[in-house]
Amino acid sequence: MSGTSRPSAVRENGSRPPGIADAGNVLVLGDPHGSSAFERHRPELSTDGPLLFVAFTGADVRMLETHGDERRDCYVVDATPQGVALVDETDRVTVESVSSPANLTDVGVAIDKLLDRAGETDGQIDCCVPSLTALLQYVDRQRGYRFCNAMANRLAAADAFAHYHLTPEAHDEMTVDTFASLMDAVVRVDADGATVIKRR
Repeated sequence: MSGTSRPSAVRENGSRPPGIADAGNVLVLGDPHGSSAFERHRPELSTDGPLLFVAFTGADVRMLETHGDERRDCYVVDATPQGVALVDETDRVTVESVSSPANLTDVGVAIDKLLDRAGETDGQIDCCVPSLTALLQYVDRQRGYRFCNAMANRLAAADAFAHYHLTPEAHDEMTVDTFASLMDAVVRVDADGATVIKRR
């Protein structure tokens, strides 16, 4: 990642702040399952268009069920271990299941399929990967990096806004920096709020 900016606080007015306003791919550092700050600042880390949600754990799915927006179409890649997922298909929820979080080829195919379908709806696509930390329990850093690089390029080509969440305390500095290098911006979310700490 090139360049480091002065931190800028994420505004609470529903628009993305300088540093991520024109970003396509953003790394969010913080625990999305345990931080109330994530939910307070969720509008600034999303769009109003269809949601493409990539779940690697049951906790990801439960977060979607608890905090999802029933007013917009949702496309879910269910890459959770078999039997964990709770999402059911409805008129506004489409699910593509993958046999294992480690099966990144099939995860990529499911993302492509749902991205094409989401692209047929109105509004900018909002892609959320709520736990890269969970993914890295199943694949090594190099495989995770290659997967995210391909995904980021695919989403950028579709003009989607994507945010990938990583719990920094669970990883060494090299791992955090490796994934940050793929992104247009890095946002830290903690009990005090959300702050843009790096941007290209």
